[in-house]
Amino acid sequence: MKKPFHIAAVGSGGKTTLLYTLAREARERGLSVLLLPTTHMQLPERDGVLTGRAEDVIEKLKKDGFAVAGVPVGSSEIKKIGFPGWETYEKAGAFADLVLVEADGSRRLPLKYPNATEPVVPEDTDLILAVTGLSALGKDPAKFCHRKELAVEALAKAYSLLSALSTCEPPTGHQKIPSALWEPLSSPQDWQTITAQDMALLQNLGYLVPLRSRFPAPVIPVWNQADTPELQETALFMLEFLDEKKGLVTCTLA
Repeated sequence: MKKPFHIAAVGSGGKTTLLYTLAREARERGLSVLLLPTTHMQLPERDGVLTGRAEDVIEKLKKDGFAVAGVPVGSSEIKKIGFPGWETYEKAGAFADLVLVEADGSRRLPLKYPNATEPVVPEDTDLILAVTGLSALGKDPAKFCHRKELAVEALAKAYSLLSALSTCEPPTGHQKIPSALWEPLSSPQDWQTITAQDMALLQNLGYLVPLRSRFPAPVIPVWNQADTPELQETALFMLEFLDEKKGLVTCTLA
């Protein structure tokens, strides 16, 4: 039996929407698709198989070509699903052309810095998409950044190193980014506003660097919620700042 292609989405700010978009496009091309979380994801409105049984997921894939697999999470009103188990992942995945995995949680916030146990990426993943939501730009990190304390620690170390190397300057064309949305933190402990440089560094240190050291699969930065020309340009500048040769700039608009 042929091996399916596995894509894992990590980070914050639109993973679920991105994966459903990929699933829809794959189905339009005649591919069968399995979507599931290794952590938690929003309860699907349709196409869900929530028994945790591989046989049930396989039946749905054979019938409709698409299944969202998981198990209910929570004892009261069910709003999320969790990982259905490795047996279901492997057995049901073998009946799909494409397996899409939501491999991280961010409590629906657009920015996140992961802890030591995150993200939960399967070892057989072929492509990792590291998502960051641009709606966090210029916002209060206390309200828009998941695991703010860890983010502050990471930024303190990053800006100390960048200052020593004198590399805090924005990339070419930075005049199109308001200075208040680029300039580095003077004191990370007093972090009040999320800047573009903050977001680039957190994506790099929290996801790109550690995942590339652990997995042979390509890790592609995705700047999501680029819903205006200004945000699209900002995303391109951040890719340049990180010296990323490949990256995706996506939006949430229909």
